[in-house]
Amino acid sequence: MPSWLDSIFRRSPTPPPLRDLEAAQDIAKELYGPGASLEDGDQGLRSRIDADDRFVPTEGASVERLGPRRTEDLAFRHAVVRAGKDLANSGVAFAGRSGEDRVNKELWTMGYGGKMQVRKWLPDGEIGKPSTALRDIFSNGKAYSFECATAMMVIYHKAILDHIGDEAFDRLFSEPRNLKFFRWQVEDSDFTEVKRLAHRPSKLMPGSHYYYKNPDASEANSAFGGENVIYLGDGKFYAHGIRGASGTFEVTEKEILDCLRGLRRPDATTEPYRIDMEMHLDGLALSKKAVPEPVPEP
Repeated sequence: MPSWLDSIFRRSPTPPPLRDLEAAQDIAKELYGPGASLEDGDQGLRSRIDADDRFVPTEGASVERLGPRRTEDLAFRHAVVRAGKDLANSGVAFAGRSGEDRVNKELWTMGYGGKMQVRKWLPDGEIGKPSTALRDIFSNGKAYSFECATAMMVIYHKAILDHIGDEAFDRLFSEPRNLKFFRWQVEDSDFTEVKRLAHRPSKLMPGSHYYYKNPDASEANSAFGGENVIYLGDGKFYAHGIRGASGTFEVTEKEILDCLRGLRRPDATTEPYRIDMEMHLDGLALSKKAVPEPVPEP
């Protein structure tokens, strides 16, 4: 039987585009170990990850049905990784101080302290769409500048858009909960309800958010007292404001630490470090919110 999401996406006018089996395979290896593998369930959706695909947790282990929870987790993590890489190459700038934030004012309003919100009414009289405004950040990046916590929110919401599609995204993030970003101080309930936070040492997981602390940052570089990042897999991170050898905000951990180290006070004694925290969004919970129908548990 096809998964509950497959039947919904078949009749959706704008199906989520990022449900690639090969990409999910790469993420599964980082999450579950290099011996993990996925096999296509061959339900007429070849090369697309779905709950009826087969999952082998480690080499030589029994084959399991992938199931809805792992399916949505892998698909959503891929969407986060893709959004992070796309934002890194979009041309968006880093705003290290208040007043340096910028947006495309045809689609967004800019308020105090860098608060950006989708315009309700556009110049031509049309109603502003959260999906359109969010995509503009990625296609028109040079019109935007914000700090690293806002960048995390932009990446995660773009992943939500790609995971659930335009129609569901616009329904979740329109009035009375208009899409807005204001560092971590304003989070929509549709975001916080699917957020999962863990304070424990953990291996790096693609699509998860981490934080590097820089206790001895100089006063002139106070914006780099810490750095919010998203792990993209294969040893790479999205770190807004830190450019590495790639020339973009896609960097290695060494490049993050070297940059933060160089922004400390002359008498610094404490090295920058990654704190024991990991945050990610629950892909299955997101899909349930986007599709208001009964959903079988795995």
